Amino acid sequence: MDLLPGHTNNFLSTIVSSLPLLASLFLLVFVPVVMKKQRQAMVKFDKSLKNQDNLLRRFDLMLKELRQSNRFLAELADVEWTEAPIAPGSVEAGGEQCPMHHHASSQDDASAPTGNEFKLYVGNIDYAATEAELGAYFADYGSIESANIPVNRYTGRARGFGFVTFASRIDAEKAMVLNGTTFKGRQIQVNFAKERDFSA
Repeated sequence: MDLLPGHTNNFLSTIVSSLPLLASLFLLVFVPVVMKKQRQAMVKFDKSLKNQDNLLRRFDLMLKELRQSNRFLAELADVEWTEAPIAPGSVEAGGEQCPMHHHASSQDDASAPTGNEFKLYVGNIDYAATEAELGAYFADYGSIESANIPVNRYTGRARGFGFVTFASRIDAEKAMVLNGTTFKGRQIQVNFAKERDFSA
């Protein structure tokens, strides 16, 4: 049945007058739900930030411990060769004993190490000295095959001693006169040397 114009107007008036009530009901029902969801989201976000902050702190502590470990390992590696058992007759290098090599007396040719008759051990070398400078210092006494200054495998720092290998025994013996001389501001020690495995 068709609504009369008067009934239609009453119906529309009723709907219009009900809009504020419906809006109030909407606010009462849905707004608290939305606010609750927002609070829950904020709580989760805050927990996430706290977790990230804790992770960053732990990461920072790990980095600090790692740096300390690296420094400790570097220091340990730098002195490990000075703390090994000292072989009889070993020679001090740079004020520290070098147990990695055993040196025969320059006065006794018969005791010179077999296989290294032409190689000299040079102790108390300045840490800034280069192999080229070491070779040049000994070059006046004969033909040099090689000059070597071992470095610490962890720090890359020179260990304060080296080796000079001559082409002949005679040249090596002549170079023994450099024992006790000053090379780059330090008094060096020169001996026939038996090179051990210092890379171990």
